[in-house]
Amino acid sequence: MPHSRLNILLIEDAEPDVFLVREALKSAGLDFELNVLDDGEKAVDYIDTLDRNANKECPELVLLDLNLPKRTGDQILEHMRHSDRCKDVPVVIVTSSDSPRDKAEASRLGATQYFRKPSRLDEFMRLGSVVRTLVQHPADGDDKE
Repeated sequence: MPHSRLNILLIEDAEPDVFLVREALKSAGLDFELNVLDDGEKAVDYIDTLDRNANKECPELVLLDLNLPKRTGDQILEHMRHSDRCKDVPVVIVTSSDSPRDKAEASRLGATQYFRKPSRLDEFMRLGSVVRTLVQHPADGDDKE
């Protein structure tokens, strides 16, 4: 039985960015439930809880900032890729970093896509269409962002 609501986990500590992500997803016409964790330690604990409890559903998509308190996005991504239940969940890095090193490391750790947070609102809204495309075509995860 298909469920229409997309279960998305957002790991982001900046409240304005949480608001922008939510608006971008709405503007793309997505029906979603957004669970937000605001530090790296909470994210690792959440993944561990999912691994221990088969009754809890893994998110269908993770949006992950790189610069977080307590643990970095890279550490969380690596932890996820070693998770028993959530290792195959698509992860979109959503960060202000345009560093080639950050992009290369995210790719090495298994990020599905890399979306740099733009300074302009209309460009940030593109995240919604990136997510919509990814959930409609999960195998086509390589975008230039």
